[in-house]
Amino acid sequence: MSEQLVDDFCSYLATRGHRPRTRHQYAAAAAHFLGWLGGQPPDRQQIDAQAVHAFLHEHLPACRCAPPNSKHRKSVRAALNRLLAMGGEARLRPRSPPSSPDIEAMVARFDAYLLTVCGLADATRWYRRRYARAFLAAQFGDGSVTVGRITADALIGFVTEQARGKRPGSVGVLADSLRSFLRFLQLEGELLADLTGAVPTPPHWSLAPLPPGLSEVELARFWDAFDRATALGRRDYAMARCLADLGLRCQEVAALRLDDIDWRTGVVHLVPGKSRRTAQLPLPPSTGAAVADYLRHGRPTTPSRAIFVQHRAPVGEAAAKTTVRGAIRRAFARADLPWSGTHILRHTAAARMVRGGSSLKLVADVLRHRSIDTTAIYAKVNLPELARVALPWPGRSL
Repeated sequence: MSEQLVDDFCSYLATRGHRPRTRHQYAAAAAHFLGWLGGQPPDRQQIDAQAVHAFLHEHLPACRCAPPNSKHRKSVRAALNRLLAMGGEARLRPRSPPSSPDIEAMVARFDAYLLTVCGLADATRWYRRRYARAFLAAQFGDGSVTVGRITADALIGFVTEQARGKRPGSVGVLADSLRSFLRFLQLEGELLADLTGAVPTPPHWSLAPLPPGLSEVELARFWDAFDRATALGRRDYAMARCLADLGLRCQEVAALRLDDIDWRTGVVHLVPGKSRRTAQLPLPPSTGAAVADYLRHGRPTTPSRAIFVQHRAPVGEAAAKTTVRGAIRRAFARADLPWSGTHILRHTAAARMVRGGSSLKLVADVLRHRSIDTTAIYAKVNLPELARVALPWPGRSL
């Protein structure tokens, strides 16, 4: 039975476009898992996420099975995720540290509040759940949750401990998450005192730093890092153009569909994303040429309506935001540029617009900022204009 299942698994991987070497590695991991599963009690021989989790975290670290068997948890997890997908099971994701049922129940209620009351995006909710869970686990451990025991000292101690080694921006996300959780507890009537003011705020001076961006020389090196003679290079170059010319975010590039570009009028239609607003942006010639080149000469034949698709298994499926981020990160490495995230290309797009004479209102519209105050930081990159309005230093000249 297990041999037939492994054969079916190999056929499944082949139809998804996995390479022979990957199919061999995944099949070996599946055979290892099925062999272990066959030795379990009859009531525990179901191929599901629970069995995979037990195999990864209980059997694999102490495995003494005959070689060759991979003990690299990440690669084995990837193989068994494919096995679960073949059977219709949800893929297994790395789990957060286990917490008590009381904590999980409260975090679930908090998440429902974030979704239905606050209307937050999935990524924002993930961070807030993460820090709420971590705080409750630090405060109550495996015991029951007693909201009345939450004190200002506990909040200060938790933030201080968690802030070690983190950048101010990350600490700010932590602090915002805790304040949101405290407001939820107050709304539910479980927390009588307002403790949001006790959550420490990391030092942050608005508009103080210069926005990071690439110089024209660095940008030229970045463009040269793409091999546009290959299909994959054409795709990655077109995605990079969308980031650096239009100021899009990774998830917005991944979400682009064939119907989103009006080639006759040269307009890109963006579906609501982080800003929760539809938007129309002009399509620069350089961006349009890169996307058209990819669609005509690089994109695999696929029924998907996504503009950017996977070139490795599963071939033809829509690219994810991690696909976009990975492509840009590899290009930065080839160009020997320091990596600080894809947002540097969004900053670069804004800075180039300001230097080209665009108004801050126009830049704010392109970047889809809710407030022009957010865009005001880019005024600092236009040094010639700033020099014209700079006042002389007071005092007599020497």
